[in-house]
Amino acid sequence: MGIEALARPVPREHRELVREMLARLPEFADRLARLLSEEDEFYRQVDHVAPDELRQVCHANLERALSAVAEGRGLALDAARKTGLVQARQGIPLPAVLRAFRIGGTFVYEALLELAGPEFLNPTRTIEINSYVWKAIDLYSDALTTAYEEVAAEPSHANVRLLDDLLRGRLASQADMEAAARELGLPTAGMFVAVVTERVEPDEHDTVEALLRARRWRSAWRPGGEAGLVAIDRIEDVRRLREVLGSLPVAAGMSKPFSGFPDVPDALHRARIARRSLPAATAGVVVFGDSPVTTLVAAAPGMARDVVRSALAGVLALPGAERKVLLDTLLAWFAGHGSAKEAADRLFVHPNTVRYRLRRVQDLTKRDLTDPVDIGELYVALESVRLDPDSTD
Repeated sequence: MGIEALARPVPREHRELVREMLARLPEFADRLARLLSEEDEFYRQVDHVAPDELRQVCHANLERALSAVAEGRGLALDAARKTGLVQARQGIPLPAVLRAFRIGGTFVYEALLELAGPEFLNPTRTIEINSYVWKAIDLYSDALTTAYEEVAAEPSHANVRLLDDLLRGRLASQADMEAAARELGLPTAGMFVAVVTERVEPDEHDTVEALLRARRWRSAWRPGGEAGLVAIDRIEDVRRLREVLGSLPVAAGMSKPFSGFPDVPDALHRARIARRSLPAATAGVVVFGDSPVTTLVAAAPGMARDVVRSALAGVLALPGAERKVLLDTLLAWFAGHGSAKEAADRLFVHPNTVRYRLRRVQDLTKRDLTDPVDIGELYVALESVRLDPDSTD
């Protein structure tokens, strides 16, 4: 049963009843809180320890559900899921939460009948109200159950420590490493890839861990998915993993495949370098060593900045707009394998314009674009600027 089950317009008379209930929301929230404390032992304890908090939760849930009906919107199931995530992580038992929603459903149904009065009710209207309320409770219950399942799949605090020890190389013996792998749901032998990710835009996409789990990849991640280990069966899986990561709005760096847990810290370090091989706030996936020069620049950003100051000093001294034109031209020339025509096509200018700009670059940098050594220095400097635009300031 999906949200479509509740997508049909609610009759005007029913919406009027819901609006009346909303107008008296504090009263109904208080009544629901008292009912929960009477009917359920868990919420009786909550009411004893934090009565205001229980009433606030009742108020928020009633307002969310009733407002959706009154305004003709779909139910806020994502909000219910997020509430479930919070409750699960707080250790609130799922049976208590589901029982509370059933109690709440009965309460809303009876409150609407109470507001309607006998002159409004007939068997058809009573059945319609009953059907809507319980479909809503079923949908909310499904969303809550899904949230609890997600939390159940998250690593425990002990597992987080184990993974951290494995990633940092703190486990001394092979037996300890294999025991940690078993606890983390990883194979004790075979090939792995270390992955480092950074979200480049706020959104509601699934986490890397959830996406991999859904596709039956075996992996273990630090909370938030910032760094992890992924088990692979064959070298070809690197391409598949790259495609999966590329479907998310993240900047991801991957190590090359390796075997043997002692190599994990080094693989993680290489994955971090690969991540730094992407420009800031740019989504994409890089495997360590994809571009040797870019990898070297990302591995030693401080030295790369020194190269920038040395090789591109004359260009960087120009005003911002003029500086950007020359740097973009040089970048297009490298991307076009040293062809002024290909660079011109990329920049939508005449090849002679590119040649003029390149002569300016040579004059300002005192580098010769026919000399392989000078070309190499300029390429390293340009890669540093591309990865770290602040280095030009």
